[in-house]
Formats: sequence, structure tokens, C-alpha cells
Amino acid sequence: MDGLFECTDSDGRIYRINPSVKLIIAFAAGMSAFAVKSVAGALFIAVLTILAAALSGLGRKALSMALLLAKISTLLFVIQLLCAGGGNVIFRAGPLRITDEGVFSSLLMVAKLIAASLPLMLALSATKRGDLANSLVQNCRLPYKYAFALTATLKFIPALAGEMAQIMEAQRARGVDFDVRNPLKKAALVAPLCLPLMLSCVRRTENSAIAAQLRGFELRRRDSGYKKYPIGIKDVSAAALSAVALVFAFML
Repeated sequence: MDGLFECTDSDGRIYRINPSVKLIIAFAAGMSAFAVKSVAGALFIAVLTILAAALSGLGRKALSMALLLAKISTLLFVIQLLCAGGGNVIFRAGPLRITDEGVFSSLLMVAKLIAASLPLMLALSATKRGDLANSLVQNCRLPYKYAFALTATLKFIPALAGEMAQIMEAQRARGVDFDVRNPLKKAALVAPLCLPLMLSCVRRTENSAIAAQLRGFELRRRDSGYKKYPIGIKDVSAAALSAVALVFAFML
């Protein structure tokens, strides 16, 4: 997962789209993925997202994101499969039973989760945090403090994940073995690490707040940014093509 959500300098098609338009397209794709009624429609949105990423040189990153989402969805699939009722029973083992409707609803839930999350994850990984905040302020009239809060959250999540990895490596050097199969035992080993992680988070937040105040955070306005983010023909074309593709996904 290292570097999976980090934005790198590139000249791909996705990188050239206005950050605000890119985010709106991703949200529209996510909402459409939850609204479709078929597995084919949800998978169509996911595959289309991966193809769009491949055209911009992000195919490998998109596949890694899809694989990560598939791993996360495995537990949800099993729970939904065992808890869903109705339909014809295709497998029974004591009190547990699996029905055809349970299989369909489980597959649909996993497909929707992947199709809804993948566009947003890809859009964020192909957009610099500063560009996203400034574009939301200029194009969407979002107050800067809200845009800053959004981008700061996106920045802190991977930073805290890296901090947690460093803490775990320090504990491994002291002889703590986190590679245990028992989830309860692993949770008991990880729980004491939350305190140093919380202290690190508070320290990092305080330093960021002081730095923002020194740079005149309270004085920033919509026109304070030196870089402009106009919405051009390529942005309108990308939004129109996305709308057509999402309509087609509802027809599947």
C-alpha cells in the first residue's frame, strides 16, 4: 500500500482534468454504482474506471486498488452470504444455509462497493492536494477552511498509517511478534500502540495548525491563489462521456 494513494507528476488524461470536475465525476460514478440493480452494471463502472486509468498510465495502480477493495470485501461477502434469507437453498450445513438470492445479493454488494470506491480513490490519487483545495475554492465556491480540512484529512491518513508502521517496526525490534493468526491476540498486541499514535497525531495536528496560522490562514480568500483552474472543453467532454457511460451502466 506504500505510495498507492500518492499523486505523482504525470501528463496523463486524468491528470489534465480540472480537479473539481474530476471529483464530481468520481462522486457521480460512486452514487451510480450504489444505484444500479445488476452486478453487470456495477462491474461495468469498475472496468471502465480501470480502463480510464490505464489510458493515463495508472492501470497498475487501479488494479492494485481493485485488489485491495476485493480483499476488504471478502469478509462482507461471507457475512452477507450466510445472513441473507429467501430464495432456493443451494447448500446447507446444520443451521447454516446458502441460497441463490444470497449469492446474488452478496455479489451485488461486493461489486457495488468496488465500483463505488474505485473512482474516488483513483481521482484522489491523480490529484495533488493543493490543486484540489484551490479548485474547490475557485470553482465550487467552497470556503477555504472546509477545503483545507478535506485535504488535510486526506494527507493525514497515509501519514498516520506510516507512523503506525514505524511504531510496529519498533515493537518488532523489541521482540513483539505481530504475525499471529488469532485476531483477538493480535488486537491485544496492537491496542497498546494506539496511545503513542494518538500522541503523534496530536503533535502533528498542533504543528500543522501553527504553520497554517503563520502563513495567514485566517486571511485567505477565494482569489488568494496564484494558480487558476478554468473549466475547459476537455473537462466538459470528460463529464459528458462519463454521464453517457453511467446511463449505459443503468441499462445493463
